[in-house]
Amino acid sequence: MIPGLEGVEFLPEPEDPRMLSTIDPGAPGYSAEAYGMSSEMDPQAWKEADAVKPRKTPFNLPWGLWVAVMVVVALLLTYSSLVGYLEEFIPESEWAYVNTGIRELNEDGFSGAGVRVCIVDTGIDNTHPDLIAVNLVGFKDFIHENEVNPHDNDLTQSHGTMMAGILAANGTFEGGAPKVQLIVAAALGADGGSGSEAAVANAIDWCWTTMGADIISLSLGGKPDLVSTFGGVTESAVKDALDNGVFVVAAAGNHGGAGQDYPDVTVPANVDGVISVGAIHRNGSLWEHSSSGSSTNSSGEMRSWPNQKPEVVAPGVEIHSTFVSERTGATWSRSDGTSDATVFVTASLALILERYDGNPKLTPTHQGDRSPIELIKEALAESSQAGTFQNQGEHHLRYGYGSLDAEAWSDAVGEHLSS
Repeated sequence: MIPGLEGVEFLPEPEDPRMLSTIDPGAPGYSAEAYGMSSEMDPQAWKEADAVKPRKTPFNLPWGLWVAVMVVVALLLTYSSLVGYLEEFIPESEWAYVNTGIRELNEDGFSGAGVRVCIVDTGIDNTHPDLIAVNLVGFKDFIHENEVNPHDNDLTQSHGTMMAGILAANGTFEGGAPKVQLIVAAALGADGGSGSEAAVANAIDWCWTTMGADIISLSLGGKPDLVSTFGGVTESAVKDALDNGVFVVAAAGNHGGAGQDYPDVTVPANVDGVISVGAIHRNGSLWEHSSSGSSTNSSGEMRSWPNQKPEVVAPGVEIHSTFVSERTGATWSRSDGTSDATVFVTASLALILERYDGNPKLTPTHQGDRSPIELIKEALAESSQAGTFQNQGEHHLRYGYGSLDAEAWSDAVGEHLSS
């Protein structure tokens, strides 16, 4: 017995029987109803109330649950500001397809079906969940000289796999032309470098002579000068493809403004008939590393419309695409560069060729006033969206004729075909 408390008893409080008050044993205490008991019970029922649970109220929650509720409320209130921060970590580049007008052509029912596109890069890992359903009709490794199961020589960056995803992914993520007949030539090495010029040139030849490609996409390039180890043979291979009516789209390069080191867009984007592609940010501003073209070609002759370099710019910054990491198991990665921008133009061209399939003016054997390549490039120059600093159709040595608008380009091609 605690000294001084002899002769008293403890009365549990009705709201919480764990709290006790000292009372005289003769006191009547609280009524039975206060403890949730029947009035017919002993008036001294409070003596048994230690077994009665306190009555709950709607807001009588454990403190930990209150904290959780407050966190959820805070997240909801700050959602709009968090989206901008979290977006960088979410693998999503749908904005690029929307901004370029590609999705408008997709919604019109065009997916690249029947068009054969050859990507010359590091290869493709078609075990990726969004590449399993791709219509891969041809693969060859020109580095290791084999045609074994499709693979990507770039185990670190998955460069070729990422480019293939931008074009033809066909799963939870959908590329710009998911139903193209895809051909992949692995001509770049494990580090994503250009490999040997012979491998690249042979790959370009194989794309159209053996595989019958309609479009060759080249997210690669080399220094355009007389002492380059990457130039003559590749240029010749590209010119042969162009002369046979094959469309070639190539990266302008990631070397920034004009200078002595890189006096022009990279080889083979510098070839007249090639569509050379620079890169822009989501807001349309030029990516600072996008290469500048030269007003003259490699022979010193002035370039003229519509073959000024680069011809067009497209989204190339913070682009998410298919990626395979054996180390981490990651299936997405982000990249920046004119490589990515190139594939958006390739995808757009595939949709256009599907739309006007069968038109004799777009056949490689067409003998009219303009070749199909000239017609396509004129329509591109006319339809590209000029920047705020240039007039429509005006050329800029870094911004080209403007930014890609696939739907406007497609419509412009239609106007040329009907004239």
